[in-house]
Amino acid sequence: MNIDILKTFLSVARTRSFTKAAEENFCTQSTASLRVKSLEDHFGLRLFDRIGKAVYLTNVGQHLLPHIELVVDTFEQTGELVLQLRKLSHGKISIISSHTPGNYLIPKILIDFHRRYPDITICSQIAYAKNVIKQIDKTNQFDLGVISQPEKTIDKYRLMTIEINEFTKDPLVIIVNEKHPWAKKREIEISDLMDKSIFLSNQETSLMAYLYDLTGLKISEKKKVIIGSLESVKKAVQFSDGFSILSGFAVREELGSGVLKKVKLKDYDLKRKIYLVSKKNKIFSPAMQSFLNNMIQWVEKPGGDLKIRTSAKDLI
Repeated sequence: MNIDILKTFLSVARTRSFTKAAEENFCTQSTASLRVKSLEDHFGLRLFDRIGKAVYLTNVGQHLLPHIELVVDTFEQTGELVLQLRKLSHGKISIISSHTPGNYLIPKILIDFHRRYPDITICSQIAYAKNVIKQIDKTNQFDLGVISQPEKTIDKYRLMTIEINEFTKDPLVIIVNEKHPWAKKREIEISDLMDKSIFLSNQETSLMAYLYDLTGLKISEKKKVIIGSLESVKKAVQFSDGFSILSGFAVREELGSGVLKKVKLKDYDLKRKIYLVSKKNKIFSPAMQSFLNNMIQWVEKPGGDLKIRTSAKDLI
């Protein structure tokens, strides 16, 4: 069985198009069709239904899909392993992160890793946490996902075909500008949050559900202002009498310069956790294992800002 046949099958399954599959596999459309037909002949079963210009996996094709993905993934990892045995002179790591770690943690770790292993190709993307999990669960495009979420939110994902491991804590802080009345207070009451506008980066943030689960407080929809990005949220807080709740990593520089102030919420400890997400039984390449090593060294180095749970070392 030619590995190109299996790769073409996966491309057709993903794109639902022989034309696109042919482009991805650097062959003609007729060659892509012949490869799929040879696979169907091999099993003596129809793997795709042709409906109009689109093709769809049959029930049999759906059952075979994860097994063929595993074969192709193992084949590619084997080839990569051979190349990387020479002191990581070749290789690639691919990471997808939610916005907080993707913007404020991962870049520093990637830069440090790149200095150590300049020949390793790095691909890092940012998406909403639920899309990070979906990508890890449904595709083989990324080796590792990194997300920041409340612990309760994570529970609903544990039955999926993924592994979720706590990496470190992600402290949340209430932020206001330096002239805000709260800036001079040691702490505020939960009821104080009801009177001011809260700036949020996106409509789908888990923050509101987390705040409600923790305090029973439900902020009025009229008080929510969706800004579009974490950087925009910080600017909005800086130039208004509103507030936001962000990761301490995201506002480290602004708190250090004094343009933003953090306020403690009386009787409550606001926090999330940062998790590493991977496919169950995923075999990491040497490059990916080295990157995980680098992450641990980075967060444990003297004077570092993070403290990592020892159990995270089990990932490497």
